[in-house]
Amino acid sequence: MSILIKNGFMLSEGNKLNYQGDIFIENEKITNIAPNLNVEAEQIIDASGCIVLPGLIDHHAHLYPFIKKGIPAEGVCFSSGVTTTVDAGSTGCETYEKVRNFLDYSRLRIKSYLNISSLGLSGLPKLENLDPKFFNKEKIKELFQKYRSELIGLKIRMSKNIVNELGFKPLEETVKIAEELSVPVMVHSTDPPGPIENLANLLKKNDILTHMYQKSPFTILNDDKIDTSIIKAREKGVLFEASDARLHFSFEVCEKALKENFLPDIIATDLTAFSMYQRPTSFSLLMQISKYENLRIPFEKVIKACTETPAKLLGISDSVGVIKVGYLADIAIIKKEFTDVEFGDKPYKYEDKNLKKGNFVYNSMMTIKNGEIVYRNILF
Repeated sequence: MSILIKNGFMLSEGNKLNYQGDIFIENEKITNIAPNLNVEAEQIIDASGCIVLPGLIDHHAHLYPFIKKGIPAEGVCFSSGVTTTVDAGSTGCETYEKVRNFLDYSRLRIKSYLNISSLGLSGLPKLENLDPKFFNKEKIKELFQKYRSELIGLKIRMSKNIVNELGFKPLEETVKIAEELSVPVMVHSTDPPGPIENLANLLKKNDILTHMYQKSPFTILNDDKIDTSIIKAREKGVLFEASDARLHFSFEVCEKALKENFLPDIIATDLTAFSMYQRPTSFSLLMQISKYENLRIPFEKVIKACTETPAKLLGISDSVGVIKVGYLADIAIIKKEFTDVEFGDKPYKYEDKNLKKGNFVYNSMMTIKNGEIVYRNILF
């Protein structure tokens, strides 16, 4: 299949929105980029008035059948310009192999964090057992050796209602196991069992603190300023992820952080069946992108946080994450639609919800994965 995309406004390598031109795709890869290509192609796509991006990467979602309330991955992701997604710890070492076979049949590129709890989230609403004496270190190591191309790190939820009297001991042990495996740790930071500095001080380079703008008794703020421990964590290479779902985001925390230019390294969704397509919260990755640009983060930085940066973390930046000749043809074509829109930090039914008005949202026109059209808007 050969595809010629014409007249699109593109993010060049380095994520500068400064180039209008054509892209020629052949045999799964980008083979030419120029202002005006005159080549024959089986499909010619006129992207006038649209933005042509690298395929988006949703670094934090929960997929079916990894958990029963996971999202139907291809349908949700391809229709939002997402060509790579990461399951953020739905499965543990005792459940991963029971459901991973669906990966063999998915066109979507899927990576996974393995939950440190042996059963992962499969027991919900019963919470994970995070007593370190029950961590199956040998089984975890066995799976990482066997599925190194699929498993990218360990996930732990550090909410006080999960860890209870264990405090930060589960995270301490998780970090030790991750260091032995040479993989990062993703830490769910909503409502931790103590000050955020206790969590931040344990993290290493390339570990991920997710739900960075959550509001609970302990946040990334201290007296309305970024906590010193959070600044030090970023300096040593800890990554901060805005992954908002329904309840893990606060406009109050976010806006105070943005005043200090404390931006997300990664923007993701934390979608499940409870949050996909639900207004006014995360909805989809394009809604997240729209929200953060409406909050006045420059578009180029928003896109870098869901393309180039997660691609590097996942170890796939030599083939995806930017639009470049020789790279895989993972492409998202989107359009900026000017309309009134509401963004919220809680579902409508919550009394303490906050709503912000926006005046534009991004709409998906087409998604191309490995040179194949996997989604097309009916009007495009």
